[in-house]
Amino acid sequence: MAASASRATWNYPDRMFRRATPCRAAVVILLCGALLAGCGDDNGSRDSAVADAYIVVVEWVLAESEFAPDPALDEMPPVYVESLGPGEIDLDVQVEVVHHFEPAVDIRFVDIRTEALDESEVGAPVRDGGLLLGLGPVPVARPIDIRAEVYQTSDRVVGYRFRLVRSGQTMVLIEQPEPVEPESLVGEP
Repeated sequence: MAASASRATWNYPDRMFRRATPCRAAVVILLCGALLAGCGDDNGSRDSAVADAYIVVVEWVLAESEFAPDPALDEMPPVYVESLGPGEIDLDVQVEVVHHFEPAVDIRFVDIRTEALDESEVGAPVRDGGLLLGLGPVPVARPIDIRAEVYQTSDRVVGYRFRLVRSGQTMVLIEQPEPVEPESLVGEP
């Protein structure tokens, strides 16, 4: 009997371990999945916030009389958008911005500034009477400070600093944009 009791005691943890392994594995997998889902980088949300910030900037520029197109034109001239770097503007952000303004405004993202300029003309104006808008990176910090520059010709370039915050689902300006010296869109393209 002693051998039998000893054997039963010895095997009991072994049987329990075999039964518990699938349960423990399932629990561990579920917990890891929940942690990964909760701690993962939510690029979709970040891209949307960047797109919302850029939309506010573009809307402000389009509303300013200084940048208004010639009223004699039949349609709104294109707005070319260039990254003020570092790096390019994410494709998902570009798509959101373009879709926001379609069909009223033709937003065209460019990788090379010369794609937007008519260099055969004096002063290298923007093609088709449009605007070239340089947009700086959107920081993660709040409030959001974005540098933007508006190019019409080589002699007409202005810069602004925009301060924005998210209010609920909406990105809003918290103060009028501050004029700053243009840095990126001046000089040679």
